[in-house]
Amino acid sequence: GVHVKAENDETMARRSQQSFANFYASELGSQVRRAHLLLGSNSAANDVVHDSFVEVYKRWGDIREPGPYLQRTVTNRCRAIHRRQGLFSLNAHRIISDELTPVAAVDESLVDVLAALPFNHRAAIVLRFYFGLTTAQIAAELDCAPGSVGPWIKRGLKKMRKELT
Repeated sequence: GVHVKAENDETMARRSQQSFANFYASELGSQVRRAHLLLGSNSAANDVVHDSFVEVYKRWGDIREPGPYLQRTVTNRCRAIHRRQGLFSLNAHRIISDELTPVAAVDESLVDVLAALPFNHRAAIVLRFYFGLTTAQIAAELDCAPGSVGPWIKRGLKKMRKELT
């Protein structure tokens, strides 16, 4: 009785660890890319993502949908860093040269323009155009009303067009 229970607990723990390891492997690249685009720094992006994974791991047995939970955690941590730092200046080479995790090719002229946008505008544009999220998904990520997303994207794109012309 007791021996069988201990063996089952050990088997469950191993399965849970393997399940988390698979989740980590499948999510790492896209989450670092997301944080990198939101923060403009590869090292800050890696820190945010790894801290977010630690938070997910601590709650692994309790979280029903770890993917969306991780995404919200990463986005919220990026927002918190952005608030602490205020506006940042971004060098194009930092976002394009990424040795740890490949970042989708980003036109150098877009990088600085994107960096100059307010966080919510930048986040909405990154989540829509780099990650293909719907308005409802973006609203959930940014913890805002869905009606805010469209105007943020529209204003952000307008400012980007103005800067690029």
